[in-house]
Amino acid sequence: MMGALLWPAAIGIGVVLGMFGAGGGMITVPALIYLGDMSLKQAVAMSLWVVALVSFAAMLQQKIWRKLQIKLLVTLGVSGMIGSVAGAALAQRLSEQVQSGLFAVLIFLVAGWLAKVELANRVEIFRFIPATLIGLLIGILTGILGVGGGFLLVPALLYLGISHFPTAVANSLVLITLNASAGGVAYLGQSTVSLASVLLFSGVAALGTLVGGYLLRRLPNDQLQRSFNLMLLLLGTLMAWRTVSGA
Repeated sequence: MMGALLWPAAIGIGVVLGMFGAGGGMITVPALIYLGDMSLKQAVAMSLWVVALVSFAAMLQQKIWRKLQIKLLVTLGVSGMIGSVAGAALAQRLSEQVQSGLFAVLIFLVAGWLAKVELANRVEIFRFIPATLIGLLIGILTGILGVGGGFLLVPALLYLGISHFPTAVANSLVLITLNASAGGVAYLGQSTVSLASVLLFSGVAALGTLVGGYLLRRLPNDQLQRSFNLMLLLLGTLMAWRTVSGA
């Protein structure tokens, strides 16, 4: 399963997670499918654990406790974990083509919204009810798609009041770890995942978080936002092609 091309892909996953607090699962799932010769459902199950472990490594590397918004994290974290378990159960009833199509549509919608958002380098008080509903929705999608939810969490955090990209990334990493772990637990017994493969792949990806964290500290908000949006468009195109071609 561990082909040679998976190793540079693992580094890339770490770079993206460290830099954007998002996108790890969106890269991991296609990488495991196309480079690891896995089915979508197998890739989803393994991706959840990989993303959880790599996000945790990025949290430690970036010393995220200096930037945390505790009330917001608790609200999104609890509702997200509940939604993730429900999403993992729902995923068993969906075809792989439906999952891929949903993946692509969501990515394009988020990319379109994010392209219009202006960041102001501020952190505001969050709104409880919107945060709870957003947390549930992202959790459900996390379980269905096998992603940490970061490609939705970062825009959600920006929408809820964190308009400083590095702060949104820091909080996103915490939530990704929680959501992906909850989804991974829900997949236990439903799909075969090699523990050794998960740990090895995650260890290599964790090295990439060092590079991603460095770039996050050096690049201005507008460049980070544009780069994040470009990543979304590329991944959305990949998953849309998979849906249409049935590959």
